[in-house]
Amino acid sequence: MSRFTFQFFTPLLLFLMMLLDGQLTTVFQNLSGGTLTPVCHLLLIFLVYSVTQHRHSYVVIVALFLGVVYDSYYVGILGIATLLLPLIALFVYNIQSAVFTNRWTRLFTLIIIVTLFEVASAIITSAFGFSKLNFLDFVVHQLAPTLLLNVVLAIILQYPLELFYKLRKSHPRYNLK
Repeated sequence: MSRFTFQFFTPLLLFLMMLLDGQLTTVFQNLSGGTLTPVCHLLLIFLVYSVTQHRHSYVVIVALFLGVVYDSYYVGILGIATLLLPLIALFVYNIQSAVFTNRWTRLFTLIIIVTLFEVASAIITSAFGFSKLNFLDFVVHQLAPTLLLNVVLAIILQYPLELFYKLRKSHPRYNLK
C-alpha cells in the first residue's frame, strides 16, 4: 500500500480500532465478572505503527480528531483523550528511530504508552473532580489487567502489523538519527 493510500486509510483504520476497543473492553469486563476493568487499547497500538507512514502534523491532526471522538463517545468529558492522543503521537514520532529498531523496544514503548494514557486519564479525571482516585485500587483493578491485555494483544499483532506497515530493516524509519 502506498503512502498516499495510507493517508486516507489510516483515519478509518484507527476509528475502527477505537470502536473495537470499546467492544473488547466490554467483553473482557463481563468475563471478569465486573471485578476487573481491563481496557483494550488497539487504537494506541495501531497509532504507534501509523507514525511510520505519515508526517507528524498529519498524525497529530488525526489523533486530535480521534481524541475528540474518543472523549465524546467513551469518556463524556471533552479534553482528556483530545490532549493525550496527540501528545502520544508526537512522543512516538520523536522517538521512532529508537522505537522501530526491534520488536522489544516496540513492546516496551507500548507498555509505557498504555501506562501513561491510563494513569494520565485517571489523574486528570480525579484532579477535576470527576472521579475519586484510590491509586491502589486503580493499579490492581484497572492498570494491571489493562497492561496484561494490551501486552498480549501487542505480541499477537506485532508480526501482522510489521507486514502491514512494511517494517523491516530496510525501512527508512530505521535509519533516522
